[in-house]
Amino acid sequence: MSVTLVHTGVSHTRIEYCIWEALNQIWPRSATIARFGTGFSPARDINSIDSDLIISTSLDAAASIKCKEHQLHMCYLEPRSSNQLPLNQQLINSMTEVEFVVPTKTLLNQNRDRFTSFVKPPVDTDFFCSGFEQRSEFYLLVVDGQWTESDQLVVNVCQELEQSLSIGGISAEELPQDLQDHPLIELLGPLEDQQLRDQYRLCSAVICPRDVDFDLSSIEAQSCGTPVVIYSDCEAARSVICFEQNGLGSGIYFEEQTVSSLASAIRELELRPQRCQPVIGWCCAAQFSFHQFQVSFNQAIAKEIAYRIQTAARKKQIQDQQDDQGPAEERIAA
Repeated sequence: MSVTLVHTGVSHTRIEYCIWEALNQIWPRSATIARFGTGFSPARDINSIDSDLIISTSLDAAASIKCKEHQLHMCYLEPRSSNQLPLNQQLINSMTEVEFVVPTKTLLNQNRDRFTSFVKPPVDTDFFCSGFEQRSEFYLLVVDGQWTESDQLVVNVCQELEQSLSIGGISAEELPQDLQDHPLIELLGPLEDQQLRDQYRLCSAVICPRDVDFDLSSIEAQSCGTPVVIYSDCEAARSVICFEQNGLGSGIYFEEQTVSSLASAIRELELRPQRCQPVIGWCCAAQFSFHQFQVSFNQAIAKEIAYRIQTAARKKQIQDQQDDQGPAEERIAA
């Protein structure tokens, strides 16, 4: 089977790169077009005439592809986060030949009739694993995208608790000026994966304050055995088991995006750190492994092929029945 992967740099977030890497691991010999937007133009048609399977990773990419009848085109949408625009529903409805695969339940619920499959986003859980380092007394905030009010909330809480905070994933120039020389804050800047893994292994916990569908750092942290403090009222929180609700878990929720709520959760974690079990975090993260992504995506493809076979069989059956009955004039004469 020949495969073409079509990528565009829509958000430039880390999860976008994880999706690209996972798809290329599944189909290492695929033809790759417009990796992260290089030379990509939505107005230019993608030449995929020889491909049996086409996989696109954004609506812009999907709209640029014209499929033949024998080709299967599946668009895997990136999880929505707070720094991304809402999906263009009109564009989605116009692409009747595209089968969408969604990574989060929030996207699935937008249009149950159109989106056909649900596949959790991929995370490199083989690389992000626990080590033997002794944890230090600091918290970690990984910023994927632009600085937001939710991220500032973490700074305010750590100031109130007089706790050290390391901020990674974003350059110092993109942060508020008052964070540059703050005694409790360490600015790590953009991090390579190995540097980020080291921070996960060393910190007391990772704080995930945003209201997002999917939080990559929460999965990577759990895969490293690190506790996660996450905002409860978001889709991303479903990937973390709260020890307050279950006795044991992989992290703790905070109910409101306020200083008091987040500070209360951090204090509870500090009082009962033994209730966060690394093995539980690893089990939570394993659902997002590259291997599980491959299995789920192949099941989505098989599901669509089976649907096409069933649809063709039904059409043939209807056509055969019409042929057997003959034209209306002949039936009347009989």
